[in-house]
Amino acid sequence: MRTIIFSFLILFLGTELTAQQITGKLFDAKGEPLIGATIRCKDHDHGTFSNEDGFFELERHSHTDSLVISYVGYEIITVGVDSDDFYLEIIMNEGENFEVVEVRARLSDNRVSTLSNQNIEHISSCELKKAACCNLSESFETNASINVGASNSLIGMKEMEMLGLRGLYTQLQIENRPAFEGLAYPWALEFIPGPWIDGIQIAKGASTVLSGTEGLTGKINTELIKPFNQPTLFVNLFAATTGRMEANVHLNTRLNENWSTGILMHTNRMQNEIDKTNNGFLDMPLKEHYSFLYRLFYESENVFGQFNFFFLDDEIRGGQTRDIGENRYLINSDLRRYEVFGKMGYAGFDNPSQSLGFIWSYTRHENENHFGLRNHAGNQDQWYANALFKTDVFNSAHEFFSGVSFQQDEIDEYLDEVDYSRTNRKAGIFTEYSFNPATAGGDHSASGFIENFGLMAGLRLDHHNHYDWLFTPTMSAKYNLDPHTVVRINAGRSYRTPNVITDNLAMLTSNRKFVLQEEPNIEEGWNFGFNFAMDFKLGGKDASLFFDAYHSFFENQIVADRDIDVNEIRVYNLDGKSYANSLLAAGQIAWTDNLSSKAGVKFNDVHTTMHGKLDRAPKVARWNVLKAVDWESSDNNWMVNATWHWSSPGRLPHLHGVPQEVIDDFSGDPSPFSIINFQVTRRFDWIEFYAGVENLTDKTMSNPILASEDPYGPYFDASLSYMPTIGRRAYIGLRYDLQ
Repeated sequence: MRTIIFSFLILFLGTELTAQQITGKLFDAKGEPLIGATIRCKDHDHGTFSNEDGFFELERHSHTDSLVISYVGYEIITVGVDSDDFYLEIIMNEGENFEVVEVRARLSDNRVSTLSNQNIEHISSCELKKAACCNLSESFETNASINVGASNSLIGMKEMEMLGLRGLYTQLQIENRPAFEGLAYPWALEFIPGPWIDGIQIAKGASTVLSGTEGLTGKINTELIKPFNQPTLFVNLFAATTGRMEANVHLNTRLNENWSTGILMHTNRMQNEIDKTNNGFLDMPLKEHYSFLYRLFYESENVFGQFNFFFLDDEIRGGQTRDIGENRYLINSDLRRYEVFGKMGYAGFDNPSQSLGFIWSYTRHENENHFGLRNHAGNQDQWYANALFKTDVFNSAHEFFSGVSFQQDEIDEYLDEVDYSRTNRKAGIFTEYSFNPATAGGDHSASGFIENFGLMAGLRLDHHNHYDWLFTPTMSAKYNLDPHTVVRINAGRSYRTPNVITDNLAMLTSNRKFVLQEEPNIEEGWNFGFNFAMDFKLGGKDASLFFDAYHSFFENQIVADRDIDVNEIRVYNLDGKSYANSLLAAGQIAWTDNLSSKAGVKFNDVHTTMHGKLDRAPKVARWNVLKAVDWESSDNNWMVNATWHWSSPGRLPHLHGVPQEVIDDFSGDPSPFSIINFQVTRRFDWIEFYAGVENLTDKTMSNPILASEDPYGPYFDASLSYMPTIGRRAYIGLRYDLQ
C-alpha cells in the first residue's frame, strides 16, 4: 500500500515561487528584542532565527496557517497566521504560565522579497481590491513591473509586457502549472476572474528550470483561492457605466478534517454599443462570458491532493455598428475551454526533508474567429505532467530538486483555409540545487559571508519532436548586505515553441496578407539580470526600495515584420540582433498607519532586426511611470485608492505607401499620455461596497483604426492602437461574505 502511495500521491511543488513572506519582530514583556529565537512554519520543516533586532523573515507556503516559536527560558508557542498577514509583532512572556500578546500589522500588499534567491515580487489579494480587478489583466493596475495594454481595439485583446518584451516571453502559471499556451494565448489574461485570485508572484528573469524551458523574462504564478480558508458563501457584483456587468458566486465547504470542496462561478456581459470616436466601429466589443471551477482538496499529515475541473465559454462580437447597414466589417469570436488538473503528494518519508510532488493536467481548447473576410479556427488538446522530488543535502540550507516533465500539444489550426496544424511533444529531465542559510533552521553551520549568501543553479535537458535536444542552464545568486538589504544577479537560457498565428492574432484585424516566409525555428534567448532591494526607515517611517536592471537577447526569434510592406505581415526567423534592456526603480513608504504611497519608473530599450535593419521594436513603450496613494481608516471601514499612470508610447509600424489623407484621419503620431484611476471602498461586518472611476481625464485615441472609412480596402488596420480606446468609466460593486 505504501508503494502505491509513493507512486501516485505526490506533494505540491514546494518551489520558492509559490511562497509568500512572513516578517515580524519578537519582544519580551519589557519590549526588548528576543535574539536568536527559532521561528518555523508549523507545516514546513524550514525555519529561521530572529536577529539582533528581534526581526525575522520566513517563507510561507500556501497551506501555512501558524508559526511555531521557541526560545530558551520560554515555552514553545504557536501563533496563528491569517492568509493576508505578512507582518507580525509578537510579545512573549517568560515562564511556564505565559500569556501571548500578539500585535498584528500588515506589510505592503505589494512587496519584493529580501529572503529568496530569486527576485520575486508578491501581490496579495488585498492589493487586488484597490482597483476594479475584474480579471487577471487588471491585476497589475497598481504594479510598476508589469504593463498591460490593449493589443487590439476591435477584439478587446490585452497583452502584458515585462522586462521590455511581450507577454509571449513570460511564462504564465496557475498554481505552478503552465497555463493558457498556444491557441489560448491572445485571451489568456481575460480568463481568470479577479475574485478567484488569492495572490500573484512575479519571478523576474530566467532563473529556474523546475517548470519548463519557457520564461525568458520570468514567470507569473497565480494562486487561486482555496476552499478550506474561504467563507462558505462569497458574492461579488460589478456594474460599469459602459454597460459591463459581472457576477461572481463562490460556494465553499469543509466536509471534514481532511476534505474540502469549492465551486467558483463567474459571468460577465457587455451589451452596450459604444462609438465615441465616431469612426463607425465599436470602441469595445460586445461580450458574453461564463466560467466555472470545481475544486476538491484532501489534506492529512503526510498526504496531500487536489482535483479541479474548469470550464469556460466566451462569445465576442465587434466591428462596425448596426447603423452602417449591410456588408459591415464584423468581428466574431467563439471560444470554449475545458480543463481537468490537479496535484498529488506525499511527505511521509523517514527523512522529513524529503517530499515527492506531481502536477498534471489535460486541456481542450476550441476557438473560431472571423475578422471581416478572414477566417481562423483551431482546436488544441494538451497533456501536461511534472514530477518533482525534493530533499536536503547535508542540512536544510542545501536543497536539491530533481524531476521529469512531459507536455504534448495537438493543434488543428487553419487560417483562410491554409492548414497550420501540428503536434508538439516535449519530454525533459531537470535538477536544481539551492543554497540559502537565511531560509534554513538551526541545523546549518554557515557563518560570515556564507551565512548571507544564497545560490540557485539549475540544469534541464529536454527533447522536442521538432527541434531535437534543448539544454537549459539557469543561475541565480544573492547576498544580504544586512537583514533588510539584498543584491541579486541571475542568468539563464530559455526556449519557446512558436505559434505563428495566435502569437500575432491581433494583427489579423487588417487587410494585410499573412506571409510565412520560412519554416519557424524554436525561439531561443538569454537573460541576465541585477536586482537591489531594501527595507528601511525614512524619517521614522517604514519604507522600501528596489531597482531592477535586465538584459535579454535572442539567438533566434520569430519576427512578424509589418515595416517592410504596408500590405503584408511577413513572418520569418531572426537574421541579426534582437535585444531588450529594461530598467526599473520603485519604492513605497508608509507615511502613517493609515496612509501609504508608492511610485515606480521604468525604461525599456528594445531593438529587433527586421529586413536587414536593426530598429526599435514597434509598440513598446520606452518610459512608464506609476504613482499610487492608499488610505485606510483606523477602524478599517473605509479605504481610498488612487493611481496615476504615465506612458511614452513606442513607435508604430512604418506606414510607407499609405496616402497622407488616410494617415491624417488616424491617430498615428504616438505622444505621451496619462491615466488616472480612483476608488473608494466602504466595509461593514459582512458586506463591503466599492465605487470608482477609471480613466478619470477621459484620455483616448481620436481614431484608433487606420482607413476606418474603407474596411475592405488595402490599408485598413485595426491593430495599431497604443492607448485606451474607452474613455471615462464609472463603476460600482459589492462583496458579500457569509462565514
